[in-house]
Amino acid sequence: MALNLPTPPKTWTKTADRPLRSARKSLGIWLFAHFVGVPVPWAATRQTDGRALLDYEHQRLLALAAAGERVPPVLAFDGHSMVTGDIGTTLDHWLHRTAPGERLALMRAAAADLAAFHARGQWHGGAQTRNMTWDGQHFARLDFEERLQPGMPLATVQIYDALQLVLSLTQYLQAQGPQAVQAVLCAYADTPAQVPDLRAFVRHLLPRLQRISRLAAWSSRLDGSRELQRLRTVLDGMAAFVQDRPFQG
Repeated sequence: MALNLPTPPKTWTKTADRPLRSARKSLGIWLFAHFVGVPVPWAATRQTDGRALLDYEHQRLLALAAAGERVPPVLAFDGHSMVTGDIGTTLDHWLHRTAPGERLALMRAAAADLAAFHARGQWHGGAQTRNMTWDGQHFARLDFEERLQPGMPLATVQIYDALQLVLSLTQYLQAQGPQAVQAVLCAYADTPAQVPDLRAFVRHLLPRLQRISRLAAWSSRLDGSRELQRLRTVLDGMAAFVQDRPFQG
């Protein structure tokens, strides 16, 4: 007689000797942050000590869990390795398999949830869709090894979170047009909770991004690229957002 044994819960193990971010990739992240107006220190992007990074993330996970946030539970930690529980399917995977007509509601919900997370005094540091999960009822967050605090004002880090989320959604937003970008930005900024003034930040940032878009138009290769088309959709949505046009949704 076959026994139906329960499936063991999925766990993840991260070690101190895993490959760290290269200098080239660190430079790319540093340049991107400064490109969007967030002065991330070089020391926060360059990874050289795997054990220190693991300890930092361990401490962050414990603090966030103690505050009642939905993060991976730490099951074991010995300084060299950390075992965490699974918190579900990433938002990126959910969006990929969700019908196009249902994606905007989920993207807006993710932005509103990030705003609520920030209103509770928290920050992520890696708020892209690959680092958020969704179980059909709740969002959760993973990957907390970015050392943006101490060293940067909380409001600046939270703005960076919001920009990371929106820019990681561009492949899904482009198909729905600028109004979808505006809707996601409004879902974050117009929450009743106390969050940084994203609209003021984007208003200051937008002219710089628009100049870059115009310069790229001089190159036929860049002008027709998928990345630039996505960026222009985001810029048009940002323009509507900062002009306080009401979202029709």
